[in-house]
Amino acid sequence: MQLGSEWTGFEAVVLQTVTRQSVREFADRLGVDAKTVSNWRARGHMVRLRPATQQLLDIELARATSDAQELFFQLIAERDVDSPRAPAPADADLGWLGADPSGLQTITTPAGRFFSGSATPVLALPARRDGDRIIATVGTTVAVDPLLHRPRRSLVVATVGTEPEAAGYAVDRRHALAKLNSSGDGAPLLVPAAYRLDPFTTAVLWAVTNLDDALLDDDAELHTATTQLAAPDTPPRPGVGPDLTGAMSAVSQMWLGSHVCARHILGHTDELTQPPVFWSREQRGEEASTWLLFAHKYRYLQTIAQKVSAAETLTRAFCIPPAAVTASPQPERVLLMLTAALIESFAITVAVCGDPEYSATQGFVLDHTRRAIVASWVNSDHIWHVDVTDHRPTLREFTDAAAWARAHSILSGTTPTTRLRSLAGYLELDWTWLTGRARQLADHGVSGFTRPRSRLLSLAGIEQACQFLGDLPDTDR
Repeated sequence: MQLGSEWTGFEAVVLQTVTRQSVREFADRLGVDAKTVSNWRARGHMVRLRPATQQLLDIELARATSDAQELFFQLIAERDVDSPRAPAPADADLGWLGADPSGLQTITTPAGRFFSGSATPVLALPARRDGDRIIATVGTTVAVDPLLHRPRRSLVVATVGTEPEAAGYAVDRRHALAKLNSSGDGAPLLVPAAYRLDPFTTAVLWAVTNLDDALLDDDAELHTATTQLAAPDTPPRPGVGPDLTGAMSAVSQMWLGSHVCARHILGHTDELTQPPVFWSREQRGEEASTWLLFAHKYRYLQTIAQKVSAAETLTRAFCIPPAAVTASPQPERVLLMLTAALIESFAITVAVCGDPEYSATQGFVLDHTRRAIVASWVNSDHIWHVDVTDHRPTLREFTDAAAWARAHSILSGTTPTTRLRSLAGYLELDWTWLTGRARQLADHGVSGFTRPRSRLLSLAGIEQACQFLGDLPDTDR
């Protein structure tokens, strides 16, 4: 018996499955090694097999039992049926779904000022909605689909309805695979309604995928750079230009600058005599997402919060001019909102001034008029700029900027709820929708939707931001 068409890695793995052979057994019968069979499983239809191997597979298929042969052709037929298109995120104004040259469905996220853009392969499944449950129909080949076993980021998207009203609910491939492996063959896959692709979740996906891809690509170079910087006899130079990092991506340069600035600030905070005021240069969600996802920034916030008593109040000020808000699509504004929620969750008061004349102010930590720690890496000509200064004109500049931001903050109110509601209004985001979506994601966890692979990223910050924002009341109190 012959397949009747060219064998690929996918058909070979299906034959191994239905004949109940181990990878080693199957490899030995075909005269290949086990690693080759694993590669077939990972790459599926993209692997075209040698003629000699195809002849051996025809022989193996002919030797299989009639039941195994029937199941084999059934699984092949199910895999060849067109799957539904994964819908573009609802109301997301970033431009998303596309197809790569191999024909796989992908969710593509656009480039930004620092982000390079990303493409995430998608396995789309038909689904129906039952209350808050999304029930995806799972064919018998889904659990062995190469897309789920390939060592790369991918999503399973449960598709409810048809275009143009279709809605997509996405889960990370590892989360989906764990669910499928623990259930019976062909059992439906439950997907939380919280994972609907909309401006909230696409904000998360945009940040995670773009940061993750860039940092993984430069991982070796970043390890070398941080090892050199960690040496006790090589303190960070005050200012470093882009020539130091060679061909590192913009995101990797951001990570390195942020890492050095955080270390610099923490190394000098014990010298401060009173609770300081912090000034941050982030103006848009793209750069603000680093607070949510860089692992060292979450540890930095934890350390800063532990250094002050409950009776002391810390303030972190931002300058976000109206032009920055206007230029930011809705998902990017969601990232700004989550960043403010994360900082407020550490009992640090967020102040926002909209006056563009303060846009050029360096990042600083101000001990009133006595001393300032300078630490800038965002929107700078240098990868980082660090200093400790008691230069009186500089202290005057920082004091005036901090005082203006607190006195004229867009975020009116004395509680996190009132301040964050004010910020939502400034960013033109619906408060009830924001808190509701944050609550849903907090209840189900961001990691089930998407998760980073880089050791330099963590979901701890974005999880905490969603929990804090989701727990706030819909009305002031």
